[in-house]
Amino acid sequence: MDRNFLILNAAYLVFALPLSYMDSRKFRISLPLLLAASVAMICVRFFVLPSQPIPLAKNLFFALASSFLLYFCTRVLTAQGLGFGDIYFGLFSALYTGFYMNLIATVFAALLGVLYYLLLAVVQKIKKSSFVHRPIFAIPFVPFITAGSVLSMLLFWVIA
Repeated sequence: MDRNFLILNAAYLVFALPLSYMDSRKFRISLPLLLAASVAMICVRFFVLPSQPIPLAKNLFFALASSFLLYFCTRVLTAQGLGFGDIYFGLFSALYTGFYMNLIATVFAALLGVLYYLLLAVVQKIKKSSFVHRPIFAIPFVPFITAGSVLSMLLFWVIA
């Protein structure tokens, strides 16, 4: 594996895994930790990894803008089903993945979230003997954003 790829993944996972755990347990994430993670990711992107700063800045700007629009529109269209913590974490993941991989990561995250929701629905249906209504589950989305981002970067590494 490439050294830069390992550094970028380590910098992401050091913060993403604890934030995913927090979200899965409490449906909340630590915004100060997320801010520190974002600053660390910017420092890794610009100062640790060799790159050309102007194209990188454009790529990250488009990644942040598209991520915010996508997650914010999802929040609006789902009657606030997606929390602001998920939106902020999506921005952090955009710093990790970049523009193109962020779009793929979001698709992976959505697919993983839907599969998890369906699995919960099946388990709930098996547990209950009466099928009067389908309950609405609240699921933490940060773990799925994390998994989608890591899967998209692994896909990028395999292809490149």
